[in-house]
Amino acid sequence: MKDSVIIKDDFCNEIDAVLASTFASGYGTWRPNKGEVGSSVYTGMNFWGEHAKLLRCLSQALGGARIFPNSMFFRATKPGDEKAYIHSDREAGSWTAIVYLTKHEELSGTGFFRHRSTGITEMPSFDELRANPEFFSQLKTEMVEGKDEVWEQTDFVRGIKNRCLIFNAPLFHARFPKDGLGDGSDESARIVWVCHFEL
Repeated sequence: MKDSVIIKDDFCNEIDAVLASTFASGYGTWRPNKGEVGSSVYTGMNFWGEHAKLLRCLSQALGGARIFPNSMFFRATKPGDEKAYIHSDREAGSWTAIVYLTKHEELSGTGFFRHRSTGITEMPSFDELRANPEFFSQLKTEMVEGKDEVWEQTDFVRGIKNRCLIFNAPLFHARFPKDGLGDGSDESARIVWVCHFEL
């Protein structure tokens, strides 16, 4: 995969069955130990839907490549959930796939960002960041705050239902809108499938 961002529309012909499977098992709150970077509370999480259908489509979208997932989940974000922050999936795998499972009239999707003062578009390795603890601490704060004067949005991929977005995991990115969508129910929320993987 030469391109750092790949978009595949009409990704899965069983997308509605996949979405129904997530509602059947339900969404809840996950409290992981993420270590040095990342939230410790994630609302609207589901680990029990039809992953296999999407993994098969992901392999097909990448020309039959063998996919080795490091983590997979469904996520429903709605008003009142924790706000999105600019982040990188560097420690989760080499690649990230996001499949948008729901349709919304409001603009939604995924933005990519450049750190204005350094020019970096990818998060450095943890070894590099630990070697510069002052910058590491500053960067963590800046990712959570996501201020326009600190971050320049370089690209945006609209979250169209049944679209798959595949990208280099280290890239800085964030969901949009940051506050979620819908009327507060899971059924009206912005729902995505996320897979962090190796090839």
